[in-house]
Amino acid sequence: MPAANTHLKVSETDFLSIKSNLKEFLRSQSEFSDYDFEGSAMNILLDALAYNTHYMAYYLNMTANEMFLDSAQLRNSILSHAKMLGYTPRSRTGAVAYVNVLATPPAGNTQSTLTIPKYTQFISEAVDSVNYNFVTLDSYTSTKSDGAFAYSNVAIKEGEVITFQFTQDQNNPRQRFRIDSESIDTDTISVVVQASQSNTSQQIFELSDDLTELNSNSSVYFLDETDDGSYTIYFGDGIFGKRLANGNIIQITYLDTNADAANKANVFTIANPIGAVSNITVTTVTSASAGADKESLEEIKFRAPIHYTTQNRAVTKNDYSLLLKRDYPNIESLSIWGGEEYEPPQYGKVFISMKPKSGYVFTDVQKNAIINDIIRNRSVMTVTPEIVDPDYLFLKFTISVYFDPKKTTRTADEIKTLVRQTVLDYRDSNLNTFNSVFRNSKLQYLIDQSEKSITSCDVDVYMIKQVTLVNGVTQNYDVNFFSPLHRGGLQEHMVSRPTVTVRDNSDIEREVFFEEVLGSFTGIDTISMLSPGTGYSDSPVVSINGDGSGATATAKVVNGKIESITVSERGANYTVATATISDSTGTGATAKVNLLGRNGVIRTYYLQENGQKVIVNDNAGTIDYDTGEVILTSLTGFAVAATPYYGLEQNVFALQIKPADETLFPSRNRIITIDENDLTSIEINVYQDESGTR
Repeated sequence: MPAANTHLKVSETDFLSIKSNLKEFLRSQSEFSDYDFEGSAMNILLDALAYNTHYMAYYLNMTANEMFLDSAQLRNSILSHAKMLGYTPRSRTGAVAYVNVLATPPAGNTQSTLTIPKYTQFISEAVDSVNYNFVTLDSYTSTKSDGAFAYSNVAIKEGEVITFQFTQDQNNPRQRFRIDSESIDTDTISVVVQASQSNTSQQIFELSDDLTELNSNSSVYFLDETDDGSYTIYFGDGIFGKRLANGNIIQITYLDTNADAANKANVFTIANPIGAVSNITVTTVTSASAGADKESLEEIKFRAPIHYTTQNRAVTKNDYSLLLKRDYPNIESLSIWGGEEYEPPQYGKVFISMKPKSGYVFTDVQKNAIINDIIRNRSVMTVTPEIVDPDYLFLKFTISVYFDPKKTTRTADEIKTLVRQTVLDYRDSNLNTFNSVFRNSKLQYLIDQSEKSITSCDVDVYMIKQVTLVNGVTQNYDVNFFSPLHRGGLQEHMVSRPTVTVRDNSDIEREVFFEEVLGSFTGIDTISMLSPGTGYSDSPVVSINGDGSGATATAKVVNGKIESITVSERGANYTVATATISDSTGTGATAKVNLLGRNGVIRTYYLQENGQKVIVNDNAGTIDYDTGEVILTSLTGFAVAATPYYGLEQNVFALQIKPADETLFPSRNRIITIDENDLTSIEINVYQDESGTR
């Protein structure tokens, strides 16, 4: 008689489920319908069967995962998928610095030129107690001037120069040569092929990045990362790339690097004389940066498909983004937009803004290297790439925190430290990038949640823009916050810091501050009740008269009296306005119209020893509260006061103003952040609130 159940369940692959399903299957057979599996040797056989099935299921599942790039976990699988997409993951990258070198020969030296050879060694001052080796990757030649040889913007890269030599023979038909190093910087690989031991003629081979441009005589090599993290170099097959001949001697030179360990090295000395010249001064132009470890598995899985779509070309925004992030790992955040997005459009241009991992901007030397080495050969010929610096909007916080001491063991100082760290954590998680959005409500929520004893907090936010003064030159300074601005009152208005030295009308130098004064008016801000009147119905008519138009308002009536008037539409172009309340029964209500100032005036002042304010220039600029644009007009400044406390660089002063909105949005090259060098950026006051009512 056939069994009642002849099918095994195969949807469950864990060990216990497999064993249980085997028992169920056997019990469905007449021979084992009443068999005691647990009390017999059959239980051991079932364990073995279940284990084997579970093992095979696990193995097949893992194998299936490795078949797809998205689900693969093993580096060799991910590398194989990336290779199929034409993507070679970035290796380790050595830190790069730029230096100026001045070599002064001894008296009587008749040399007219002097060359710094390729692989000239420089030694860095200790970084984390370690001195690192840097070398030049090119030669630099200088002509003697004023008795010395000067070299500008010499690029030096961290790493140890390693050279291997191989000979091609019939035992290596695939022409593959292994480099046993996981620390190689593949960007520094140099491949030179000598014809033979007897024929010393040499030919330089370059890394191939486009198979479509190759022919049988192309002197190129190819590069693969191996399963163990080392690298293999191989050559063409005589169709795509030149094929090596037996007896060819292959010399491979590269840098073995320490990745990001040497970043921030900023003092260098040359290790050996240049020729016969030993009096050498090295001055740092830019500190070492861009050192990075090889791409992680997640980075490869993300970038390889995008690379496939770009075909190593820079056409779309995504193309530029992928190439820059892959080839220049010192970029922390990136924003790219086309010239057509401007008004008026700037056709034929693509704009790139980058935030480095350390510091705020890239130097001109670094920008030129990025354009020339990464972008130019891959971009469309008719499109000009242009790098613009990030536009930093710095935030300053004045925070009042109220806590119930009965609900915590922390002191007020400890709570202050906790709140400060909460703000910094918010910065690191939500700001610092081109797509950052600041939300004051979220920050207040995080502060409230940081300590159970906090009953409430008030966070006042101020925006800060830094302005670089051109000493002694009269010019306008356009400082745009790109956000609506708070219209200042007696206590909350635009301020500047530190002082800027100008000359007054008597040609006397004064250290002045900038401040705002409300100027022209455009709409209705509020309507204040002067007298509530009596006997009014529920819907009196509020009429606004003046030299502008479009303003409307509604009145709120309580017990026959006008309690308040709410502005519905602000209108525009008002310099004078009055409000009239009309009702068939009510009488006596009067109100005052408060105009909304769109534009303000900037003036400069200094303080006498007694604290009295003296105005130097009552028309030093303008401020547009709606757009956030501040213009300092015809400013002739001669110096900025030294104030390390604010973390400002030389000849830089700052304008500070309160935003009109609680949420600040990014745009193009705008980055919202907190200046880590400004010791005043986070001011916290902590108060006890034992009532818990705040």
